[in-house]
Amino acid sequence: MNQGLNVAEAKKKFSELLARVAFKGERFVITRRGKPMAALIGLDDLAVLEEQGGRSSEPQGLLATAGALADYEDFEETMTAVCCSRRQAAGRRVKLD
Repeated sequence: MNQGLNVAEAKKKFSELLARVAFKGERFVITRRGKPMAALIGLDDLAVLEEQGGRSSEPQGLLATAGALADYEDFEETMTAVCCSRRQAAGRRVKLD
């Protein structure tokens, strides 16, 4: 079972908590203003999480898109041109059916 404690308490007892995690396999959830912020777990638990597909080292979602666009040299100029052309075509009709 995970034990919860606030940041101030975790700071005061960090060395003790580290020993309890490393040698007893205990786990702790660190909270700030009652909201869970992080977990202190042992290396064995971390290895299991990583094997089960924890966070990937590959970028995901928008971060992956941004990374892909980094190789596109003219991206900024293209987007500026698109924005300018849309501003100029503000009165065009659009048929939605």
